[in-house]
Amino acid sequence: MKEKLSSNIKSYLTANFLLSFSAGVFSMYVGIFLKESGYAEDFVGNMLSVHTLSTALFSLVGAFLIGQIGSKKSFMLGSLAVFLGFALMGNTVNPYLLIFSGILSGLGFSMKSTGEAMFLSENSSASQRVLVFSLNFTVMNAGFTSANFLGGLLANYLSIKIPYIEAILAVIALGGAFAIVSFIPILTIKQNQITKRRNLGQYLVGYKNILANRSALDFLIFNAVIGMGAGMVVPFFSIYLKYALDIQDAVVGGILSFSQFGCVLGGMLIPLMAKKLGEHKSVVVCQLFSIPFLISIAFPQGIMFVAISFFMRSSLMNMGTPIIQNLGMNLVHPLDRANLSSLMSLSSNLTRAIGIAIGGYIMHRYDYNTPYYFTVALYLVATVLFIKLYQSEFIKKSPCPDKVT
Repeated sequence: MKEKLSSNIKSYLTANFLLSFSAGVFSMYVGIFLKESGYAEDFVGNMLSVHTLSTALFSLVGAFLIGQIGSKKSFMLGSLAVFLGFALMGNTVNPYLLIFSGILSGLGFSMKSTGEAMFLSENSSASQRVLVFSLNFTVMNAGFTSANFLGGLLANYLSIKIPYIEAILAVIALGGAFAIVSFIPILTIKQNQITKRRNLGQYLVGYKNILANRSALDFLIFNAVIGMGAGMVVPFFSIYLKYALDIQDAVVGGILSFSQFGCVLGGMLIPLMAKKLGEHKSVVVCQLFSIPFLISIAFPQGIMFVAISFFMRSSLMNMGTPIIQNLGMNLVHPLDRANLSSLMSLSSNLTRAIGIAIGGYIMHRYDYNTPYYFTVALYLVATVLFIKLYQSEFIKKSPCPDKVT
């Protein structure tokens, strides 16, 4: 008999959908909003880079905060910060206030990214864990898909009646509204008892334990390389489609929502793939097969071909994410999971911020295509690092059973 998902998991999945809708709006429309406000690609890159950097840095604070006040209050704080960031962004064109709005929303999203993996692990059994991580990944991408699709339709519809930039601001306001509505399911979460509330010294010992763990360090390096590669191209997808390929907003939203639907589909299929190939081989297969489609995006051959390339790249590259999260949590002691989760967020978002700055500079100074070549190289390096980290798993004749600590 299959175990039922806990009420906490169901509440978090609902909140995750709402916050992911907000994140989807940020991902697709902030760059377009800044461009329409008269800012060049390098400022867009700097703004997105600061947002991502703040997500990285606040993750360290978030891990300590979660240990002190619990996941529920931390998630509430995150939702509030995202809402305030969106509200400020929608009411200013001042570059410094725009940067600050990016920092605020970065703080909010860091609470989610830092506490998520630990919360899912604590509220699911060992046998449920891959399924729960996959469901969470699917719900997250469903939120992104909805934001891209509905946002594109809304922007196109409103731009007939009001100036285009005001239509974009309306979509941004919708993203902020979804963030504040996420309070409702978060309030229904039953806070687990904090088994061992750690002071600052004990919290820092958790980082010391991880830094002394060679496998955990190698895992973080792998995570960082993926982050830099993604940063150079992913935040600029909407700008690339709209300004490099001259595609209308509704079509841009359609292509991006189609690609996010690939992530939804991948999230549902990855548990089956993991059973067939094993968790580690599934990650490698997905990452390697995504690379040809990433290359094809840089050589567009019509809207249909671009849409298919986006769909396949997003599906394959992101399918392994639930497994990667689960594998990471299994590398450390349960008390150190918040620390590792924060370092995963830090390593990914810090290098992603660097990648965004580099990608924005290259696109502004040279062309939109060149960053894709660097991303391909970084993804190949990351795949090699992952194989090296789990090399013992790849010489086994059959998939290994789940290992849960």
